[in-house]
Amino acid sequence: MLGKKVGIDLGTTAVRLHLKGEGVTFDEPAMIATAVGDDRVLAYGTAALGTVGRTGARLRSPLREGVVVDTVALDALLSHVITRAVGRQRIFRPDVMVAVVPGMSGGDRRTVMEVASRAGARTVYLIESPLAAAIGAGLSVSSRVGHLVADCGGGTTDIAVVALDGIVSRLSLPGGGQALTRAIADHLSVVHGVAVDLGAAEEAKREIGSATSLVEERTLRLVLGGPAGPGELVVSSTEVKEAMAAPLAELAAAVREVLEDCPEPLVTDIRTRTGLVLTGGGAHLRGLDRYLAAATGLRVEVAADPQGCVARGAGTALESLDLVRRNFLYLR
Repeated sequence: MLGKKVGIDLGTTAVRLHLKGEGVTFDEPAMIATAVGDDRVLAYGTAALGTVGRTGARLRSPLREGVVVDTVALDALLSHVITRAVGRQRIFRPDVMVAVVPGMSGGDRRTVMEVASRAGARTVYLIESPLAAAIGAGLSVSSRVGHLVADCGGGTTDIAVVALDGIVSRLSLPGGGQALTRAIADHLSVVHGVAVDLGAAEEAKREIGSATSLVEERTLRLVLGGPAGPGELVVSSTEVKEAMAAPLAELAAAVREVLEDCPEPLVTDIRTRTGLVLTGGGAHLRGLDRYLAAATGLRVEVAADPQGCVARGAGTALESLDLVRRNFLYLR
């Protein structure tokens, strides 16, 4: 088979592309910019972000918390990504595996597959993102030994126990990294009595955010926009940690709930041998592994290149098409 093998992580906030033999070759925001008043596409991904504030342009994202909300944006973005992977001269059409959140509806799954097929795929497969993440993290998902993975994405956090090439128990939390950002914005706005926008809250999370207390307190000066003009606000790492307390506690509770729904032999595997593996961009949050270890009693580790695990796992799964056809939805 001469067509390329393309793995796509179709996330709420980012889309990533994996090519066999090349690795993750595309990692950009999951959005497009279109002209106001019609569907003419002006830019994709990072370039689309550059149109913010430009008259006559509006940003559009295909997904919200794993749900398809804009089919025009989905069609444009997947066509762009597949073209980036294989070029416009497609003598040999690619096989494409798209990773989607476990809670995606049947209708949305069909939409994703049809869009990918129109974009030039020879065969389209879907894989659920926690299973793809486990494969991409190098876990032995084909064995009888249980593995626990938490894929911390921008729009959802998907937690699952995997074994024998399938998901045994799972739970999805809406919001993902965006929930942490909103919590920071809301908390700082209330404490300081000023409107803290999501961009400033995201900066605070990235620069000084930590799930556990830092050895040395850190501060950050945020530039705020508002009706009265730009202003500044100095925030501390302790404030940011306090702001994230509720969504982080919800994450720890979800991990425990997934284990409670799992057969006891697999729980024993996880507690005594394999632990919890964190993937996704949210796994980069400082101290998240230590926080979850203390809250769950598990050994917790962050996968290598955590944000690339889902795309890498989707691409790797394509190398065993017999397995794929037995376990995953596909369209030819």
